[in-house]
Amino acid sequence: MSSSSSTNQTQQQFHATTSAKEVVDAFKPNLEGKVILVTGGSSGLYAVVKKTSKTTFFFTFLTGIGVETARALALTNAHVIITARDLKKGEEVVNDIKKTTSNPNVECMEIHQDSLQSVRKFADQFLKRKLPLNILICNAGIMACPYEKTEDGYESQFAVDHLSHFLLTILLLPALQAGKPSRVVFVSSVGNRGGGINVDDINWEKEYDKWKAYGQSKTANILFAKQLSKLYADEGIKAYSLHPGGIMTGLQKHLPKEETAKWFDKDGKPIVLMKTVEQGASTTVYAALAPELEGKAGEYLEDCAISRGVTTEKGFWGMAPHSVDMKMAAWLWDLSSKMVEL
Repeated sequence: MSSSSSTNQTQQQFHATTSAKEVVDAFKPNLEGKVILVTGGSSGLYAVVKKTSKTTFFFTFLTGIGVETARALALTNAHVIITARDLKKGEEVVNDIKKTTSNPNVECMEIHQDSLQSVRKFADQFLKRKLPLNILICNAGIMACPYEKTEDGYESQFAVDHLSHFLLTILLLPALQAGKPSRVVFVSSVGNRGGGINVDDINWEKEYDKWKAYGQSKTANILFAKQLSKLYADEGIKAYSLHPGGIMTGLQKHLPKEETAKWFDKDGKPIVLMKTVEQGASTTVYAALAPELEGKAGEYLEDCAISRGVTTEKGFWGMAPHSVDMKMAAWLWDLSSKMVEL
């Protein structure tokens, strides 16, 4: 069978409910000796919703997209490093991943994504280890939270979801160059359609809208992936962004139950497809491993495939026109460089 036929066959077996492990099983990569870094690799809550005739119950369990991404990638025999704010919690996840994958080469390093100083400290520690970095997965994030500024003075969603990963990626470029061909994967969202870059008020100091601010941060992920690929793909560093799908995780912790209850009908069934955490991690793993993406740097992915593209139609897919504006991508790069004081 030709390689192109094999690729097409692989793509056809992926769908919206493909799990991260199924992606790994399809490609069967052996990444022994390769290094993979996953931010936000210990956080997240998997919420099971059960509705009775009178009320809705939420049951939570420790896991998250980052956890399941790291778990699936550990099956490749790679050296997997996750990041966590709480090292004790991170070590619990590491031990669980080691147990379930039989990969002893999994570890946790501390980072606080809401602190640029912490990002710099982490990058310095990582670079001192002289490790090549083959895959960087920028997974950590927050969503629709009350208005707050970080210690650096920036709106928290933009700071955590975009600026921290912008700085981390730039600082780790030497490791990514040492590990090339390397990939950088940004977990964005269909939420990019909810709002573009607020150029006149990047910090939302005049009027804060939690969903538009989230849309700004997720748009920034897409634009950064595109600009990073534009500048570095020819040097062997390719970037991708993605929508993981609708998943109940710790991202929803700031939302009132009345708001999340609207996502379900009167019988407790979700009004759109809600993925499990394992399914939600699949597109991230696809972005990290799929050989057919090699010549398609900068793409935005959904359901283990390249997105259908730009749309203004109603729906839970695609990119808004503002998310593919390369002039804005260049402007955002320059602004971000100034904000993180590069």
